[in-house]
Amino acid sequence: MFLKSPVSVLGFFILHSLIPVTMKHLLFPFLVIATLSACEETPVASNIENNQSATIGQADTMLAFLNDQIIQSPSDPDVFLERGRYHWSKGNDFNALNDLDAALTVDSTRADIYLERAELYYKSKNFEAALDDYKKCVDLDATNTLGLIRLATMNIHFRNYEKAIQQLNQSLQQDDKLSEAYYLKGRIYKEIGDTSLSASSYQTAIEVDPNYYESYVEVALLYAKAKSDLAIEYNTTAIEIRPKSIEARYNLAIYLQETGFKDYTRYEKALHQYTKILEIDPNNASASFNTGFVYLEYLQDYDAGIKAFTDAISLLPNYTQAYYNRGLCYESLGNKNEALMNYNTALTITPTFTSAAIAKGRVLSE
Repeated sequence: MFLKSPVSVLGFFILHSLIPVTMKHLLFPFLVIATLSACEETPVASNIENNQSATIGQADTMLAFLNDQIIQSPSDPDVFLERGRYHWSKGNDFNALNDLDAALTVDSTRADIYLERAELYYKSKNFEAALDDYKKCVDLDATNTLGLIRLATMNIHFRNYEKAIQQLNQSLQQDDKLSEAYYLKGRIYKEIGDTSLSASSYQTAIEVDPNYYESYVEVALLYAKAKSDLAIEYNTTAIEIRPKSIEARYNLAIYLQETGFKDYTRYEKALHQYTKILEIDPNNASASFNTGFVYLEYLQDYDAGIKAFTDAISLLPNYTQAYYNRGLCYESLGNKNEALMNYNTALTITPTFTSAAIAKGRVLSE
């Protein structure tokens, strides 16, 4: 047996699509605001001093500038918004959230501020608050495409597929070049089992954005499941887009080794991809294990298999399957003592490992 997915593959869900976008644009050019002769006290003005940094007048001149703008214009939500962005850029989520709260206290009708706060809530893993703010953003501005996409992503997470499709279509009505919207529709169709519409949506995302890595990976998986060699083409393109991608290389290697019966050279090509993965991530035990599997199962190069399984065990000392497969290599070479030792180790780690128990019995009966 070999691993169908790499150890290092991320548990894919909405995190990859909810990476903050608006907050990444840390600072925008500031208009010079004329100094006011007097400013009227507001509900948020009394909190200004509590949010000032102790480093004002020393290193953080930008924060000093932003604080000064708030003192001059305490009724302007944008100055709180900008300082919130600045705090987030510095990793100060608490002060960032305070500033976004203050901005919404000044003006609770700003969809863009609700969107910013939702992103911050999501980053803080406060998903309920994030969902609430995404909803408020879209309620205030039904044309906010990023808000619609984010809300759809949340609904996908909660399996509210019908709502998510509606929101994605609504975003595409505003802009039919939103590759992420097509990608998310592909995910929905994949999850409900409609592979045809899923592939079509992913391919549309690629047409809109030829460098949409995730869509290439997903289409490749669909073709691999259908045993279509188009899986090679899409994975290869994904690797060209991200040469250090482990996921695409792993998926390509798996497909090549599974279809090596079509072309014997595919086994060597699979081994090449595992070698590249180990160059990128020397601690990738799955790549070492599957290298051993190719040598054991397809190439019958048992010495090379032993080395690869040993490498996997050195990375994961309790790698039950690696001990078992290394035992198979030793048994195939006629080294019963080493084979038995590996089967025993596999059973010590996993006493219910039936295959190892059967192999042990086979060796003892010979």
